[in-house]
Formats: sequence, C-alpha cells, structure tokens
Amino acid sequence: MRKFFLILLCLCAMTATAAGVKAGSVKTLVDSCGFFPQLSPDGQWLLYSPTEATSLMLKNLSTGVVKTVSSNGYPGFDAIFGADGMVYYVTQQRKKNGLIYRTGHCYDPATGKDQVVLKAQRGRVQALRASGGVVINGEHQVYYSGKQVGSWAYTRGDVLYLVDEAGTTRALQPVKDSNGYLWASLSPDGTKVLFEAASHGLMVCDLNGQVVADLGEFLMPCWYNNDYIIAMSNAGNVRLSGSRIWLLSVDGDVCKPISPRDERAVQPMVSGNKVVYSVIYDGVVKQLEMDMPPAVTLTAATGKGRTQKVKKPVSKGDVPRVFINPGHGGHDSDDRHVPTWVIGALDTLHYYESNSNLTKGLALKEILENKGYETAISRQTNYTADDLDLFEIVSLAANSGADIFFSIHSNATGTPNCVNFPLGLYRGWDGKPAVEGSLKLSEAVMKYEYQNELTVWTHNERSRGDWSFYDWGYKVGLGVLRFNKLPGMLSEGSFHDYLPERERLFSNDYCWLEAWNQSLGIDEYFGRKGKFKNGVIAGTVRWEDIQRRDDNQVLFGEDNMKTVNGALLRLYNGRGVLSRIYTLDNLDNGVFVFSNLPKDKYRLDLFYGDENLYHSVKIKAKKNHTSYKNLKMKRDQKPKKKKGK
Repeated sequence: MRKFFLILLCLCAMTATAAGVKAGSVKTLVDSCGFFPQLSPDGQWLLYSPTEATSLMLKNLSTGVVKTVSSNGYPGFDAIFGADGMVYYVTQQRKKNGLIYRTGHCYDPATGKDQVVLKAQRGRVQALRASGGVVINGEHQVYYSGKQVGSWAYTRGDVLYLVDEAGTTRALQPVKDSNGYLWASLSPDGTKVLFEAASHGLMVCDLNGQVVADLGEFLMPCWYNNDYIIAMSNAGNVRLSGSRIWLLSVDGDVCKPISPRDERAVQPMVSGNKVVYSVIYDGVVKQLEMDMPPAVTLTAATGKGRTQKVKKPVSKGDVPRVFINPGHGGHDSDDRHVPTWVIGALDTLHYYESNSNLTKGLALKEILENKGYETAISRQTNYTADDLDLFEIVSLAANSGADIFFSIHSNATGTPNCVNFPLGLYRGWDGKPAVEGSLKLSEAVMKYEYQNELTVWTHNERSRGDWSFYDWGYKVGLGVLRFNKLPGMLSEGSFHDYLPERERLFSNDYCWLEAWNQSLGIDEYFGRKGKFKNGVIAGTVRWEDIQRRDDNQVLFGEDNMKTVNGALLRLYNGRGVLSRIYTLDNLDNGVFVFSNLPKDKYRLDLFYGDENLYHSVKIKAKKNHTSYKNLKMKRDQKPKKKKGK
C-alpha cells in the first residue's frame, strides 16, 4: 500500500508547475551496449560498460572515437569522473581459492595513461566523489586524489558514514530497520545526505541522521542541485518495463518523470545541466539537458594523491564473504502461493515460496558464520517491503564486498506434469558463464543438493546458463543476475509444485538441510571442505505398506508411500549416552534432521505409539558431511524390546 500512495502522490505532483523546473532536449550518445553512463565535467567524454562489466569504454563526444579504458578484471559499473577530468575505477581478481581482491585505478583520458593508485585488497572497494576530490574507499586502505578532498559519504550494510574535511568519520542509522543503505552522497552545499534505504525508499537526512525528506520508491539517486534530485523508478520485480528517470524536489513539491514514457530508462547520472541514462535492455545511452540551474561545479583536489591505512579493517584477509539473497519477499503477486491440504494437520496450509526461501537463507547465513565465513543478506523478514527491486539487490551485493552472490529459490512447472530436481542458474550461456567462477559454484552446490536422500528426484541435477535456459531475448536472462559482476548463481533447490516436496518444504528442518547442503557446495568452491568438524544425520520415516493417493498428481518412487507423523527418534552416541531427541511433525513429510553432531558412531532408535521401539539402526556422523538414513514401518509390525532411554 505504501508504494501505491507514493506513486499516487507523484502522479498528482506531476501536474504542478514551477518556473524553470523542466526537461529540455534529448539526444542519443551511444547506440547499444552502454550501461552505467558517466559524463565528464566538461561534457566531452562519456564512460559506459556492457551488461557484464567486462570492459570500460570511453567515448569522445566531439570526435565520436571510442576506446577501451580497460578490459581486465570486470572494470565496468563502478567508474566515475573526478572534477579533475580523470577516470577512477575498480577492477577485481579472483584467486584460485575463490577469494576476490579489488584494485583502484586512475586513468587519464587525454594521454591514455592508467595508474594503479590503490593496491589489491579484500572486501568492498568503491570510487566516490568528495566535495574537493575523489576517494577510492577500501576496507583496508583508502586512496585520496589530493592532500585535501573535503567531505564525503558512503554506506556499508545498514550504516551510513559521513567523513568531514578533517577526516573524522561518523556513523549514522537514519532508518533503523532497513535492509541496507545505498548511493549515499552529500548535497552540493554539504548540509544534507541523500541515500536509498532498501525496503523503505529514497530519503534525505541532515548531518545528524535525522530524516528531513521521504521521497518514495526511487533508486540510484544523484543531486542535481541543492534543491532537486534525479533518480530512476523503483520498478520492483515485475514492472521493469515502466522504469523512467524522475525529477524530485527535496521539499516534495515536484515529482515528475523527465524521460519518455516508453524508453525503460535506468541508471541516471548528472553533470552540470545534463542528465545521462541508459535504456534497458538494448543499452542505448541518452543525454537530456535540463532547463534549470545546475549545482555548483565540484572543485578538483590539489596536491599529490595519497593512500592511508584503515585503522580497523572490516574484512579479514582469508575469510570468504557470501552475499545471500532469499528470493521474493512478502506474500505478493510474484510469490507463488499454493494452498495445500495436509492430512496430518487436518487443515489447509498456505505455501509461499518467500517463506521457505527466507528459512533457507537465514539458515545458510547462520551455518556459514558458524563455519567462519562473513555474510551479508538482502532480507531477514518477510513483508511486502522486503520484495526488493532486482537492481537494488544486485547493488546491495556489490556494496557488501562479497566474493560470491547466492540467490535462493524453489522451482515450479506450473503444470500438472510435475518434476523434481535441483537446478542451478548462472549468468551466461551453457558452459560459458559471463562471470568467472559462476559455473564452478553452481556445479558444486548442485552436486550436494542432489545428494539429499530425503526427497525423491525425478531427474539429475542441472547447471544452466540463464541466457540459454530462458527465451526472453538475447542476453536478457535473470534480472537478479543482470549487472552482477560477482561470481554468482540462483539455486532452484527443488520444485515446490510437486506435492510431496511442498510438504517437505513446510518443515523448517528440511529447509535447514537444503541450506546445509548448499554450504557444503560453497565449502568446495572455496576449498574449505575440511574446515568444519561437525556433521549431520537426516532421513525420513515412511509407511512400508500404506500408499498415498493423489488424484491430481503423479507421484514418483518412495513418494507413493505415506509418511509417518508424530514418531519419536532418540539418538545415542558411541558411548551409549542419549545425545538428541526428535519428534516428527504432523505435516505429512516424515522428515528428521539431527544437526551439528560431533564425529562419532551413533545408534538411532525409532519409537511410535506409546513409545514402542520399532527400529534401531547404526549410523556415523562425519565432519562437514550429511549421513542419510530413511526408515520404514509396517502397520502390523510388532515392537521390539525396549532399550535404555
């Protein structure tokens, strides 16, 4: 509802008129494959990148000559012009162990000279404009383009940082429950901070963190002058075709689109009285001249550039960092809702993919952190506001300084011909990922997900390039992987419209098990398989002689047999001491999971009805491994002699 009222407010404000507040002429600067455009302060040069960030291109707008600034280390997306006319950009290098190191560069358009100004380091490295120069902000070292660069702002996670001219840093949290902050910048007069709070929208705060303007659902904002802001629509997960460039006033009186209605305009940038932006999906770059006074031009830093060590580095040198995206958010139209009659619960349970995605995502976050990883996550709750714009998610991932991007979903055929198998999708063609490492990650994770013996698979696991898998257009692919230069993938862990699998997904422990198996694949990707000492024992309990009947769906393998509800399992360690107790739920899935078990030989006892013992089996827990044991019972099976409790 919040989005609706904000959009309504903007539509009403479009009718407002103010002297000089309007857009002028529009012209095309690049015909295709131009994204994240940046215009030099003198309007002579244009920077842009292809969708995969594989190169950084520079066009002389006077001569039309295009040259490559760099084609190494995915240099696109993060580049900016300084007031000195220099290009500042960041490259990344993926090591054999999967860790990414990022390097800061300065490039002179006039001479073509490229200089490394910030050595390779772990974590987030970002080129930012300051009031009197440029800062390349790293988690271990920071580069300043001159002796004094003035004041500047940046974000990391859910904290907004302000750095004054003396170099003193202040941490602000203007919105307490945001999923993270993005695109922070100081106003030209240095009195206000513009930022986007994920799940809340575009805002302006004062230098004490007090919000003074809530401007609605917009992304990638930049100051036009002290009173006006340029931004792109927050199109959500389903309305990218409606994306446009908007003019907003800090006082809220002006809220109007300035790009043509049918252009699908994104990624605006301001230089003087000119606004450049890209048209998705073809990458046409356009320039729009505004018929209103621009901001005062920033001054270039004086003196020789310098680097400075960060007193308390954010990231550790050898610890992998994973960005986790639990897909969807809130029970909205893009969240595939399926009501399910569960016999054990004697009720209709409502399945939402966002629920199980979040359960898996939070579990993966906890598992990885217990294994010594650093993590960031796109959401930790499940409200409509958590259904972030796909570009917003990609930007949060980039801002996290992660080594990989991991999106969690489940699949559906949408037809009665149901199947069930794990599918990993990465950006690129089959076998040819757009970002190095993505195929390796997908194959490792899918291998471990397929080893799950609690479910019934109808096909082998698959890893596919999204350009090959989807027929949405040339190189369109998945929106959450577009503009993502991290090694990354989207995991369709199973098919939730296959009824027995949906019943398993109602079990939080089953979702935890999928996250655990994902962690094993991530361990393999980073070469950390032997780093964690504990293991998992898991399985299902089914009736051996009671078939389930589903008139509307074909069942496969063991899923033709009913699962047992309410049985009790006791786990004894190698010394015969009771280690864990587990009671099966009543949701018709038969799932049990014993997590975080020390390496040992165990005895698993199954009790049913008045605690009569029906099975006793031996099984081992191995470090960083899943051991499976599926059990079966007969209706007329006689209980065995009771063992010690």
